[in-house]
Amino acid sequence: MRFFRAAPRVLPAQPTEAAVLADLYRRAWSDCQRLLDPRLVDPRLVGDLTPPAAEVRCWFLGGFEIFRVRHEGQLVGAVRCCFPTSTCHVDRLAVDPDARGRGVGHLLLEHAVGRARRAGVTRVWVQVSPKLAAAHALFRSFGCRETGRLLARYWGEEIVLLELSV
Repeated sequence: MRFFRAAPRVLPAQPTEAAVLADLYRRAWSDCQRLLDPRLVDPRLVGDLTPPAAEVRCWFLGGFEIFRVRHEGQLVGAVRCCFPTSTCHVDRLAVDPDARGRGVGHLLLEHAVGRARRAGVTRVWVQVSPKLAAAHALFRSFGCRETGRLLARYWGEEIVLLELSV
């Protein structure tokens, strides 16, 4: 008899999970695509953020750390970190549309910030579209401060640069 539901845990992703990670990014971004104005956003933005499994496999070889959350056997979230110089760049935070609003993004970002602290870096950098209000609010709830904005011409989309001192 089971009294408690299993709590979701953040664990390092494995190269063997590349296909399911790629599928997670596809599901997450297909849902976000409706928030981005298709007249102004180059389709390459969504294409770049929905990598094929072969690209995800390369992340494991290229110095990235990928963490994921499985809940009840299902992959529900992932985040990627890298450590250039004395910083941690957090990107590719994705949550399955069916798991949104349940704290998965918070759990992943909390893990990424903790990993940055353990690595001894002084800053965490994040970039996000201002149109993704929930993602923007999540980063701000951790104390991330806007340090600039840029127009990513390749994507035709404004990007907000955020920084967190750790």
